[in-house]
Amino acid sequence: MKKVFKSILAIMLVISLALVVTGCGNNDESKENNEKSKTYNVLSKAFSGDSYIMTLEGDMDLGEGLENSKMTLAMRGEDIYMDVDATSGHLTIMYKDNTTYVVSHADKMYMTLEGKDEEIFEEDDMFAFSKEDLQYIETSKYNTGKESVDGTEYDYEEYKDEEEGTTEKYYFSGEDLKYIKTTDANGQEEIMKVVKLSSDVEDSIFDLPTDYQKLEV
Repeated sequence: MKKVFKSILAIMLVISLALVVTGCGNNDESKENNEKSKTYNVLSKAFSGDSYIMTLEGDMDLGEGLENSKMTLAMRGEDIYMDVDATSGHLTIMYKDNTTYVVSHADKMYMTLEGKDEEIFEEDDMFAFSKEDLQYIETSKYNTGKESVDGTEYDYEEYKDEEEGTTEKYYFSGEDLKYIKTTDANGQEEIMKVVKLSSDVEDSIFDLPTDYQKLEV
């Protein structure tokens, strides 16, 4: 069971980070960012400190094809929280008090691993959006336009990584970030609704359910 949990949770982590990290590449076709973009203003407000929470919702490929999923990634100092609630299941992993927690909500059970499990948490990838990424967004070129999502028209800002062949579009209603669309090098698109994005992380998010049973491994 431990291997199964780790395989699923490793996929969760990769998806979480891939959705929100924009690669650093050159885009000669985009215009100069002479003013701070909406994307930079929103992301810097959420990610410039040592705590944030981001919740995205949409169809994600968790390894068995697309399924409707809701993903939350949060950090507060050294504490880490990741949760995926999908058609195939609902799992949470947390790191706090030098302990890794793996929670299966369907089973109402959890297990603990001493320390920060290196197979789940990779030290170099613990930030959804690093200060270097923010600096790139602040100074890079980008395209703007209008596009409809689910029947509603939004303004968007588009960032391209020419080396990787990937594109990310950030859709806004006024100054509010509503959707993020990622297109990979093969042209496959994945669009996620931004449910929550904030630098305020409540203490309760790191609480274990009181009626869950601990699984001894």
